[in-house]
Amino acid sequence: MTDMFQSIDDRTNLAGTNRLEILMFSLSKKERLENETLFGINVFKVRELMTVPTLIKIPGAAPSLAGVANIRGTAVPVIDLNDYCGYESSPDHSILIVTEFNNSTQGFMVSEVDNIIQLAWSEIVEPSELISNTHENMLTAMSKLDDDRILLLIDVERIIADVLGSTFDAEKCEVIEKDENESRYVYFADDSGVARLQVARLLDKMNLNHQHAKNGRDAWEALSRAADEAEAQGKAVNEVIQAVVTDVEMPYMDGYVLTTKIKEDSRFNGVPVMMHSSLSAGQNKMLGMKVGADAYVAKLEATEFSTTLNRLIAEANAQRMAA
Repeated sequence: MTDMFQSIDDRTNLAGTNRLEILMFSLSKKERLENETLFGINVFKVRELMTVPTLIKIPGAAPSLAGVANIRGTAVPVIDLNDYCGYESSPDHSILIVTEFNNSTQGFMVSEVDNIIQLAWSEIVEPSELISNTHENMLTAMSKLDDDRILLLIDVERIIADVLGSTFDAEKCEVIEKDENESRYVYFADDSGVARLQVARLLDKMNLNHQHAKNGRDAWEALSRAADEAEAQGKAVNEVIQAVVTDVEMPYMDGYVLTTKIKEDSRFNGVPVMMHSSLSAGQNKMLGMKVGADAYVAKLEATEFSTTLNRLIAEANAQRMAA
């Protein structure tokens, strides 16, 4: 199974084209209706597949934490997705998806692995309210496949926060002094509900006004409207928007394409873009810089987030005042 994937750093050929590869997997079924439902995770995040090794139980851990696996000398927490979703769990007949993102390694225990499929982000939409509620908001997006099956993309940030607890600490961020008359704002885009809440808390702690979108398409439409309004008022966009913070993986339009659009539009000159993603491999960062991002930071490290964003805003302010 481990030969199914290349190094994460080698899988960048699709990034920047608004396409991605998804590893599809299935969970045990609690309703007949769900027989045609598959779940998915971005292949960029998958390090390898393996049969579930011996697990060391952790006393007092969340029920969905099946235990810790020793994978080549590394202690890897293993989350049982069937248990998390309230499905029948059978560890003896499970596959372990070992993932690497946010500078950490963790495993997800699933029932079966189906296939790898390539999709355009434009084919991936936000989950309907019914589907989202049915799966307790553990999803970020969905897509209807050619064979009429439904593919649901899981919100890994939410699942990890629920089961392992969050290491996010807004108190660690740098706070900047804000002019009481400051009306400019930071615009951010992220498809994960947990990530949006965390970013909002960080920006509040940093004394920064903010607005947000759930995907790249909506973010671009909102930013374009803001640019049009600024132009109509005889203002530069950087007099309205201090910075843009964008996730990479988002329905409709990914962060690479969003960043490219911003950087190719001269109206946004002087507005820094910081990419903020769980895809923390070196090649992902290099591609982010290639499409014009001013910085690329991993989710969700409060100190790095705040320090980097403060620096970008300070540099942009200095350039604006000098102009």
